[in-house]
Amino acid sequence: MVGLTVTTFATAQTKPASTSVVLTNAYDAFGKDVKGLKKDFGFSTVIEYRGKTILFDAGTDARVFESNLKTLKIDLRKVDVAIVSHGHYDHTGGFDYLLSVNPKVKIYCPNDFSSLGAPIKFPFREAEPGAAKTLPKEMQYFGGERVIEGMLTVPTGRFWKSDVEYLTVAKEILPGVTIIPTTSKLMGTFIKYPPFEENPQFMGMPELSVSFATEKGEIVVSGCSHSTIETIVQETKKVHTGKIHLVVGGFHLIPYKREYIEGLAKRMKEEYEVESVAPAHCSGHLGFSIFQKTFGDKYRFFGLGQRITL
Repeated sequence: MVGLTVTTFATAQTKPASTSVVLTNAYDAFGKDVKGLKKDFGFSTVIEYRGKTILFDAGTDARVFESNLKTLKIDLRKVDVAIVSHGHYDHTGGFDYLLSVNPKVKIYCPNDFSSLGAPIKFPFREAEPGAAKTLPKEMQYFGGERVIEGMLTVPTGRFWKSDVEYLTVAKEILPGVTIIPTTSKLMGTFIKYPPFEENPQFMGMPELSVSFATEKGEIVVSGCSHSTIETIVQETKKVHTGKIHLVVGGFHLIPYKREYIEGLAKRMKEEYEVESVAPAHCSGHLGFSIFQKTFGDKYRFFGLGQRITL
C-alpha cells in the first residue's frame, strides 16, 4: 500500500483533518449498492483539496446528479471551481443543477464552440468576393463595410450568463491545481465545404483534465480520455516533471481489444511510472480487469459513492 485508502461514502462522511485530497465518485454506472445512489452512465467527481471544493464533470441526468449528491451529503453551494472535461451529454447534464444553486461559481471549459459556447472562427470566403459590390448596400453583409473571410462569433450556449473561461493551454487555476488541455484526433467537428469537400478538415474535440499536486506526486483526473489517457499523462508530465501518483477517471477503453489495453497498462506502469490507477466510467469491464491485474494492490476501486482519501 502507498498511503492511499478507499472507502464508501457510508463510512467516510467527513474528511480527516490530516487529509489533503478526497475524491468522491458522484455519478457512474457501476459501484456497490448503496441506498439512495442511482447508477447511470456518465461521470462526475467531487474533489476536496487544500480547503477548496472542485467539481469535475456533472453526469448525464441533472435529477440523478442532484439526488446522488444529496445522498452523499455534498453541497454544491460550497463548490469553489467547476471543470467541464468535454461537451458530451454524459458529462454536462448536471451543470444545470449546479448553476441553479451556485450561479456565480467559476467554470473552466475546453475551447469547444459546438456544445459549450466558446468563441469560434470558421475559415471561409466567397469564390467571387466582388459579387458583393454588384448588390445594393442593404443586401451586402455588414453593409459592405468589410469582406467576409470567415465567421468570428461568440455563441451564448448554456454558460452564457456564467463566470466561464475557455482554456487552450495548461493553467494553474488554484495553488497546486493545474488544468491540462488536450484535443482528440479521433472525434470532433469538421469542415467539409470548399476547399475541403474532398478531404474534410477535422477540427478535433477539445478536452480538459486536471492535476493535483501532492507530496506523493500528481493526482490526474480525466473525464473520458477521448484524446487517450496516454496523451493526457504525457501532457501532464510536460507540465509537471515529477512522479504521477494516481490517475483517476474514464480511460475510454470500452471499444478496444485486449492487446491494446494490455500494452497501455504496461506503458502507464513502466514507461510513465504511474504508481496507482482508479479507472471509472468508460474504462470498460476489460479495462478494469487488465488494469487491476497489471497494477495489483496499486489498483483502486472507484465506483459510484466511493471515496479515495489521500
